[in-house]
Amino acid sequence: MHLPISARVCDEIGATLIWREASASTNSELVSQAAHADLTVLATDTQTAGRGRLDRAWSTPPGTALAVSVFLAQEPGGADSAPALDPRRLGWVPLLAGVAMVRAVRSLGVTGAGLKWPNDVLVDGRKLCGILTELTSTGVVVGAGLNVSMTAQQLPVPTATSLVIEGLPEHGELVDGETSTLLDRALAAYLRELVQLVARWREAEHPAGLRPLVEQHLQTLGLAVRVDLPGQPPLRGMAVGLDDDGRLTVSGVPDRNATSGVVAVAAGDVTHLRYE
Repeated sequence: MHLPISARVCDEIGATLIWREASASTNSELVSQAAHADLTVLATDTQTAGRGRLDRAWSTPPGTALAVSVFLAQEPGGADSAPALDPRRLGWVPLLAGVAMVRAVRSLGVTGAGLKWPNDVLVDGRKLCGILTELTSTGVVVGAGLNVSMTAQQLPVPTATSLVIEGLPEHGELVDGETSTLLDRALAAYLRELVQLVARWREAEHPAGLRPLVEQHLQTLGLAVRVDLPGQPPLRGMAVGLDDDGRLTVSGVPDRNATSGVVAVAAGDVTHLRYE
């Protein structure tokens, strides 16, 4: 596929773009290889063995979705740069990737997009994109799966959506003598936003300072939620904020050894109860 806008953006931001006509999993491919340059980008519109959180399968009809993974090196600027693998910093990575996708699709015209903690982009409660981050020995891989041109009949579940279903045209303005594709525009917009946010994350002495930036896009806040935790009964309460590590704070659960009735959730499947 010819990606004139994405190639131009990668030149501007110092990223290396690798396009695959098909890939089993862009995340797995980056994770399995020993070393990459910082901001190596692997993308495809045909992923045959994609994975979501908790190793769930993620599959879409060929050519209808964008799978993109970006490698963030642990110390791209040398020994004096921010330690990207500090656990207290890592919790913010999927959130910032989600914000990058929210900003990207909003810039394309999907104004109702927002973030569900910790790693989904929704439009009116319907899933448009999922984020999956994975550690390697030298950095972290940030993966995103965006539904681009799927029709309603092609959606994997009725609670999903795509850019085309949300009203965006598959083809746009002329770029380098060719009509740009929606996938190219989406990939370019996402990479531009992601690299800007990653730079802020790396520069921040305390990543919690990015909390207002995330919370303004976080649709989970203020909602009654159910959090499904591995091996434990579901937790129910009100999502009230993020703590300094990017964990979701849920109030109204005094039975979870929290005398204040507020629990910080590091990982779990969150359901917005108003959508049930």
